[in-house]
Amino acid sequence: MSAAKASSTLRTALRITGAVFGGYAVTALAVATAAALLARLGMARSEAVALAAMTGFIVYLALLLWAFSVPGLARLWGVLALAMAAMGAVLYLLA
Repeated sequence: MSAAKASSTLRTALRITGAVFGGYAVTALAVATAAALLARLGMARSEAVALAAMTGFIVYLALLLWAFSVPGLARLWGVLALAMAAMGAVLYLLA
């Protein structure tokens, strides 16, 4: 296997990993944060969780599509890390 092919395979594997697992982590934090925020704003807790969970499917799909359209891996992983940190901080402040 040539070095160029190995490098291409590694980049593809990192992009798939970021899309699937990074997107899942960001979506899980987004759903938890949205549910906590909606409940804090006065929505019934069960309705807030249901609405946030349904919206999570759209968020995950958007993240999966975006992960394969962004030009660089550094940007992909940087945005995912920043989104996780931001939503984790907001969730921490809401709890």
